[in-house]
Amino acid sequence: MASQVDTREAVWSRYWSHGVAHSCGGSYGNRYEGALARHWRDAFGALAPGARALDIATGNGALPRLLLDFDPDGALSCDAVDLATPAPQWLEALPAARRARLRFHGGVAAEALPFADAQFDLVMSQYGLEYTELARSVPEILRVLAPGGRVALVAHHREARPVLLAEAELGHLEWLARPHGLLETAAALLGPMALAATEEGRAALAADAAANAARARFNELQKEATGLAAASACPDALLETREALGAILGIASGQGAPAAREAMGALRAELADSALRLRELRHYALDEAGARRLCADLAGAGGAATLDPILDQAVLMGWAISAAPAP
Repeated sequence: MASQVDTREAVWSRYWSHGVAHSCGGSYGNRYEGALARHWRDAFGALAPGARALDIATGNGALPRLLLDFDPDGALSCDAVDLATPAPQWLEALPAARRARLRFHGGVAAEALPFADAQFDLVMSQYGLEYTELARSVPEILRVLAPGGRVALVAHHREARPVLLAEAELGHLEWLARPHGLLETAAALLGPMALAATEEGRAALAADAAANAARARFNELQKEATGLAAASACPDALLETREALGAILGIASGQGAPAAREAMGALRAELADSALRLRELRHYALDEAGARRLCADLAGAGGAATLDPILDQAVLMGWAISAAPAP
């Protein structure tokens, strides 16, 4: 049986393999902008020429990409680690000299960093470190941080927009997967849709009360999904699932029920992955007490740390944490 860590690694690797830029697609566009970008430019601006950064839980490298945007022709470099296997498609388009300034390391846990002591002038993470076992990952950060180095983080805030959107989307996923819900009802239509491809099959279906009831139920649920989507700030799961189900029913009609059932299984797996990611986001988001504990642990005795809510156009997006541990 796969461990929780193995499951998380597999789920996030599948997510990053789609080429998404970051983990908050419902909150940002393809790249981080606005308040978050300003936060990181401030952190990068404090680095000396030739400084070395470490990005923890890098995903597809949104922060290393921002670093190169900030210092396109300079000498800042970055190692980027993730428990999953990153798949940054943008990396291959970079000039070789710029690409050489970035080093991605997949399958790396923040609790066991594969670097020697005192290597990095900046350790950073965005929506990532809080997912780790902080009692082990924070000492690792302090171990690899060079004397005089800094830690800069953006962490999920329990009351911020990404968490609220996650709550809403989890509700939609639960609605889709409930007994006799849209997924189950669509699955019951795969056989009838395959039969409907022939004249004989259509004749048989005309007298099939169960198939007709499933079709009526499916139509009712489609209308309900439309209403839920219209009332939601994050209708993506509903709209994308509805579109996918339409395609799967088309597969049943054109290719037969077995091919459609395979596609349905893939859709269910994708939705289960989404639910796991959203549950983890909700679980690991920090309240103020947790964020202050993290600041204190990073600063240590004699160090300093700041904690501020980060706002983008007056919308709460997370915690901004900056720490300067004592040398």
